[in-house]
Amino acid sequence: MPIQVVFWGNSASTFSARHFATLLDTPAQLVAVVDVPPARRDTTNPLPDDLPDPVRTARQRGVATYEPESPNQADFITALTDLRPDLFIAAGYALILKSAALAVPGMLAANFHASLLPEYRGKHPVFWALRNGERWSGLTVHAMDSGIDTGDILYQVKVHTRRDDSVACLYERIMVRSLPLVEQLVVDAAGGSLPRQAQPRGSGSYYSGTTDEDFRLDWDWPAGKIRRFITVTPGKCFAEIRGRRVYFQNAETETAAPAAPPGTLLQVGRSRAVIATNPGAISSSRVQVESQAAESLAGLCQRIGLVPGELMKE
Repeated sequence: MPIQVVFWGNSASTFSARHFATLLDTPAQLVAVVDVPPARRDTTNPLPDDLPDPVRTARQRGVATYEPESPNQADFITALTDLRPDLFIAAGYALILKSAALAVPGMLAANFHASLLPEYRGKHPVFWALRNGERWSGLTVHAMDSGIDTGDILYQVKVHTRRDDSVACLYERIMVRSLPLVEQLVVDAAGGSLPRQAQPRGSGSYYSGTTDEDFRLDWDWPAGKIRRFITVTPGKCFAEIRGRRVYFQNAETETAAPAAPPGTLLQVGRSRAVIATNPGAISSSRVQVESQAAESLAGLCQRIGLVPGELMKE
């Protein structure tokens, strides 16, 4: 008899959907899908319209689905226990399972976490790793315990980051490496041969979710930092220009720009404009002012009357 699996995910997340789709091709039997409640479906890798989410797919197959406000409610735990699952597999599920929930599966509760644990425990690990300029990222499959991403390591894959990586680009390369681990987990769990290695005590790092201020640019930053922030999440980072938020969709560092106070508009070309930072300068060709249509940065400067020598932040 195939092992019985409950999948835990986020129906708004590509990371969840891809690992779920891979699970369907393994020798396991899916008995339920648990989704985070709607208010908690924030993600840095949103699901495209052409990729079905786990909940919709499960319902089409007649599989039970749940989206409890808390996965630790007694009635919900009773419902899961009645399913007699062998294995929990989580990918992108944002809520913490406590001891009663973790005791439900007969074999193991396992989580797919997109970092090299014990580093980058918590939320949005790919985003934070790129923000911090890490040379390496990856994914860890670990046993779930009562802590946050602190359980024994089962499998791990390591992926080199690149200068032009966005969150989406790096997630894609991580998933290429991590998707085969879904079947590996199912097979090893069924065979009683799961490898386990305890995480070192007192080590690692933890990051929480993002806030609006995490995307605000400061021209007093070095050019390389500003470029990295924009590249990691194109169209998310913003600066206040003439009292309105301007979201930058791309950026490059400029090595030959003249020195000037940070935030000074240095040059305006056909589409690109160059802005002084501290030190250095960046150029950008594509921006969006709040909810308006995207336009060139040069076009925006011309439209609002910004000329070289003026401060962008005034």
